[in-house]
Amino acid sequence: MKNLLYSVLVIGAIATGFAGCSKSPVNNSTTNQTTLEGQVLTDFSNNLVNTNYQDIQAKASIMNDAVNAFVANSTDQNLAATQLAWKNTRAAWESCEGFLFGPVEDDSYDPDMDDWPVNKIDLDSLLASPNPLTVTDITPLQTTLKGFHAIEYIIFGVGSTRKAAQVTDRQKTYLVSLAQSLYGTTTDLRNSWDPTQGNYTAQVINAGKGSSAFTSRQAVFLALVGSMADICNEVANEKMQTPFAAKDSTLSESSFSHNSINDFTHNIAGIKNAYLSSYTGANGNHSLSELVASKNASLNNTLLSQMNAAIASFNAFSSLNVSFEQAIYTQRSTITKVQATINTLKASLEGDLKDFVVTNIKD
Repeated sequence: MKNLLYSVLVIGAIATGFAGCSKSPVNNSTTNQTTLEGQVLTDFSNNLVNTNYQDIQAKASIMNDAVNAFVANSTDQNLAATQLAWKNTRAAWESCEGFLFGPVEDDSYDPDMDDWPVNKIDLDSLLASPNPLTVTDITPLQTTLKGFHAIEYIIFGVGSTRKAAQVTDRQKTYLVSLAQSLYGTTTDLRNSWDPTQGNYTAQVINAGKGSSAFTSRQAVFLALVGSMADICNEVANEKMQTPFAAKDSTLSESSFSHNSINDFTHNIAGIKNAYLSSYTGANGNHSLSELVASKNASLNNTLLSQMNAAIASFNAFSSLNVSFEQAIYTQRSTITKVQATINTLKASLEGDLKDFVVTNIKD
């Protein structure tokens, strides 16, 4: 018994000694969150932004080829192919407006491609001018005379009624240069984030760790959340509200093609893409949604529900078989309901989600 008691005392003393000399426990929660924040920024950049910008450039290239094919052989079939290529490029572009920060704004790629509303009188005046309308001539033009909507005017006409035989030689000259110019801008945009070129990706991934654009991770998350809220405001309170209040469909964003509802839908879908770090809808990406869910599952569920509701709200127009341009005059209550749904999401983004970032991201 004596030896057993001695052994117990010795073992106890050794255990106490180890306990007294041990280091303070590592805060695994903090370490895990820091790791997740970095993974979110990496997947946001690689799985969404670079992928989306690559898609815009690829679709702009297809549209450029379609324009050249139409000019070479001006059939209604080739015009329809050009119109489809425009809509596909447009969808990819509108999706990226859910994260409109960085070079797309700093280097004015956005207004160069997508300023609106377009004034038909100004376009017709340019077409009647002696301007040679080469690609070089396109660059210094005011933004409403180039980009998506100038192309839209030529290939769709007013009210999406254009026929191939109605496109003049002068318009074809303008169209070829516009398509080539737009493709060049999409290439510049893609290259601005490309890790092998402009590498703005590194500015985001290295936020708070040497990035000159973002001195903290919180700063880049706030930029992201701010851009998500901004596009809600732009869609509901500018793109929809301006023509609605004026009762003037010519002020609609894509009035010539009557593509505005598709524009709006892809804008709001772009917010969800940004929240999920996903462009193709693939699962498994580290995302802001995952980060929010790890701390506040209820908020994450609310945000996803509001995003889905805002995207689905545009189905009201298709069920009524009306374009936004028609709805301005005949379905005004439907427009206000859609605006309210988007503004509900906007309030949550610029309120609850921003507060979450400020409270929880503390680098």
